[in-house]
Amino acid sequence: MSVVDLVIVLLGASILALGLPSNVIKRLWLSVPLLALLAGVLLGPEVLAALEPDRLGREHQVLEELARVTLAVSLVGTALQMTRADLRGIWKRAASLLTIAMVGMWLLTSLGAWLVLGLPVWVALLLGAILTPTDPVVASTLVTGRLAEANLPRWLRRSLQLEAGANDGLALVFVLVPALVLTLPDDDPATIAREAVGQVALALIVGAAIGAIAAKVVDLAEDHQATSGGFFLVSALALALLTLGAVHALGGTGILGAFAAGLTFSLMLEERYAEQLEATQDGLQQLLVVPVFLLFGSLLPWDGWIDLGWSGVAFALWALVVRRPAVAALALAVAPTPTPRRGIAFLSWYGPLGVAAIYYTLFVERYELAEFERLFAAGTLAITVSVLVFSLSATPGVRRYAGRRATTTLRHPLTKDIDAAP
Repeated sequence: MSVVDLVIVLLGASILALGLPSNVIKRLWLSVPLLALLAGVLLGPEVLAALEPDRLGREHQVLEELARVTLAVSLVGTALQMTRADLRGIWKRAASLLTIAMVGMWLLTSLGAWLVLGLPVWVALLLGAILTPTDPVVASTLVTGRLAEANLPRWLRRSLQLEAGANDGLALVFVLVPALVLTLPDDDPATIAREAVGQVALALIVGAAIGAIAAKVVDLAEDHQATSGGFFLVSALALALLTLGAVHALGGTGILGAFAAGLTFSLMLEERYAEQLEATQDGLQQLLVVPVFLLFGSLLPWDGWIDLGWSGVAFALWALVVRRPAVAALALAVAPTPTPRRGIAFLSWYGPLGVAAIYYTLFVERYELAEFERLFAAGTLAITVSVLVFSLSATPGVRRYAGRRATTTLRHPLTKDIDAAP
């Protein structure tokens, strides 16, 4: 059997094995990303050697592109779930998380990289930027499914998803600035800032335009009964790929563009499509999340982790415990939209690392930094610890929240369970 055929067989078998019992997995205090990661370790070169990515060529590039597509599709799928009612209720809270909390997470993580790992300041700022964004893929696995939907209010689930969706693209600014400073030390700082901000602005404009045009085309097709019901099963994938390629070709960040396209697409369509749009997310997520974490598990740099020693473990724990809770709690406390204390506690803790951090870790390899191997080892260790801890704490956290929250909810035919409190 050829290497490609073997990889295809392993991917297909893993998706079926982990996707079919996903609700059972959550009840067992596990998650699909965690089990896929562990399967990658087991099948990888360090154990069974059934999955050896280096035989595919540039294994880091394969994972980077797979993570980029997965992230884009997940962002579109997340955006498609947002209704106008959702955004009216949570946008102020999300804005606070995307400003105060995001900057705070970047600076605190960078401080840990400088103090604990002893990295130079700009390299520490780069590693901090890589680990800043809350991952939409892992976050969605925590707040979707029967358990989460039955026990967490919609505003809380959507707040985490909106923050995770937006900050993945915005994180590119934090990544680009130190990366460009390290590689173009004599360049004008204003030029670096313009390039970083310009990529974000281009992504937002082009992404929103693509989403608006796509929404108009879908409406027109529906009015003339030209679209089959199955279209919505592939709409997120098609929109993500179109936006990702178009924005990247124009010089912008396709990740943020995909989220802007999905959000515009969702908001411009009539709300009669809401349930169909929401139903697309789970299937796409199961299809794409397994290959990314399977390949990631097979590429973990065990020797690099050993070289880091206890400082690597200390930094991973820093990124887990120090990076988010305090700054997210502050951001939620000062947000114009009040958040119940139990909601602050939940959102302050659940800020997982995942596919976004994997993508940005591999993205900076192109800058050929002398410290890349240490950066890669520290970043992958922090991601692995985060996936492990948040997978194991998600189910008990959801159940604990459900045991404490009020049971009074407002029922709505589209939004289903908007809490009265916030």
